[in-house]
Amino acid sequence: NYSLHSEPQSSTTAIYNSITTTVTIILIQSSTLITETITYTPKSCPISAVNATWNNSGIVFINRSNRCVSTENGLCGPREIFIDDVHDTLYVVDAKNNRIQKYLLNEIYNSEVGAIGITVARKGLILPQSIFVDTRTEDMYIMDLDQEKAEDSPYVVSYRIHLWKKNEKVGRILISEVGEYAFWQCYHHLTLDKLMNIYVGTRYFIKKWLASTDYTEKIIVAGKSEQNHTQSTNLFDPADFFLTEDLTLYIADWNNKRVQRWTVNATEGTTVIGNLTYVMRITMDCNGYLYYAETNDQAIYQLNMMTNQSRMIVRNEDNFGKLIYYWPSAIKIDKFGNLFAVGHDQIYKFSIIEK
Repeated sequence: NYSLHSEPQSSTTAIYNSITTTVTIILIQSSTLITETITYTPKSCPISAVNATWNNSGIVFINRSNRCVSTENGLCGPREIFIDDVHDTLYVVDAKNNRIQKYLLNEIYNSEVGAIGITVARKGLILPQSIFVDTRTEDMYIMDLDQEKAEDSPYVVSYRIHLWKKNEKVGRILISEVGEYAFWQCYHHLTLDKLMNIYVGTRYFIKKWLASTDYTEKIIVAGKSEQNHTQSTNLFDPADFFLTEDLTLYIADWNNKRVQRWTVNATEGTTVIGNLTYVMRITMDCNGYLYYAETNDQAIYQLNMMTNQSRMIVRNEDNFGKLIYYWPSAIKIDKFGNLFAVGHDQIYKFSIIEK
């Protein structure tokens, strides 16, 4: 329920029904109760709430050669993607090339070569892990590591968060923190909320670095301890997470083989779906449906959290000549409902065909 404030001697409460377009307004003025029902048009969603389908064969959008290369149309070990629906661009965290690549989504490209990218961040980056783009300014927030290999101390590595202003040649490090044991072996994610607080996934926690302190202070918003990993109070390699507008976290709790929901100020998470093989990446669409990648199944599933029903929407059934280990390692949906996935050295696109 949302509270709407009016005169001191009256109050207004709006009750929103998420299934229909009805809004019931209850006005309380003195001792009189007035109920008024109106209709409104919700934000349109390109994905049908019932049985949307995608082209299961898909296309290789980036790096048709499927080789580890550093050319403008190549990639090497892409880690994550970010879609800017305002400017119709896609950013790729090209980890083993130590760079961020940017692609135009509305550009016609050579189908034999794939999309051509431009390098928008490189200098000083080491094995970048994740990216968030402020779509108002096109400034980038990039998570990377402080060293490629920690051979003298193989399990000690720090993560860094760079602020990379649009068109600048070098970024500025906002945050640097030593990671937990074997940090560099795992997948990590970052995102920002509307107040520009930075959320970072480590091995056992999701930490919120506060913009109000110029990112010098942080709080833990999910995960309690590095021990007893399977308990609902804890996480074990939260490889990915999605932050809703009300600051609820949906977490791909990778080594616990489950997806957790963690609300604001909660002391423990609740399991949205469990008994998975390995859930590495998740995202959410404009209907509030959750999408998760089962890496061992080589498949992407859609979960309707109202009915608790899940269905497979894309499976890599030798579509690209061979099954790709840990496919897909990242998934995102653009404003048209098309699905993008990362696998090995390529980016795939699955167009929505039944909206």
